[in-house]
Amino acid sequence: MKSLRKNKLSRSALLCSSMVLAFFAASAPVNADSHTIQEGDSFFSIASQYGMDMYELAAMNNMTVNSLILPGQQINVTNNVAESNAAAIAPETTEADTGEIEAEPAVSESTYPIGQCTWGVKELASWAGDWWGNGGDWAASAAEQGFAIGTTPAAGAIVCWTDGGYGHVAYVTEVGEDGQIQVLESNYKDQQWIDNYRGWFDPNDGVTPGTVSYIYPGA
Repeated sequence: MKSLRKNKLSRSALLCSSMVLAFFAASAPVNADSHTIQEGDSFFSIASQYGMDMYELAAMNNMTVNSLILPGQQINVTNNVAESNAAAIAPETTEADTGEIEAEPAVSESTYPIGQCTWGVKELASWAGDWWGNGGDWAASAAEQGFAIGTTPAAGAIVCWTDGGYGHVAYVTEVGEDGQIQVLESNYKDQQWIDNYRGWFDPNDGVTPGTVSYIYPGA
């Protein structure tokens, strides 16, 4: 029995040590001067990975957030990612006979479902309300909170399409003299990350159905 108990403890201790080593290895700080674009990458996702502002990231590569980036392309990044919060884990010894490590579950601070258009705009425009409903409800909800609503596009505004269903929202980054716009958005054609999917386009072209309105910052 003593031998069996000893072997069981040894296996548990070994498993515990392996889990701890794997955890800290995965949590090592990112240390790179360049990033190779992967499928699905955007300036927003890359900037988030390296603890940067997406506009600064684009500028340091002589681009804008609306520039086209392709898989395999390399862009410069800064080496300013802080160590992950793994170091905040209390250095208490785990019970050897359980082999279990408890970790706090990751919690999103957004009040909108991750990947949806409302989540994407809230990530880009922190001034947007936390409880404005579906994209089609945003203009009315914002108006109730004192935000100016209009039909003239403006960089930094939120564009809303009210199609009678869920609607859609996006963040306006540029406005052309002909009234065309460029936006950053999520959940465009079910692509649930933030990016510039359309380039220059007419918001009234019917691709995204519904009446178009804009929410302007500064309530």
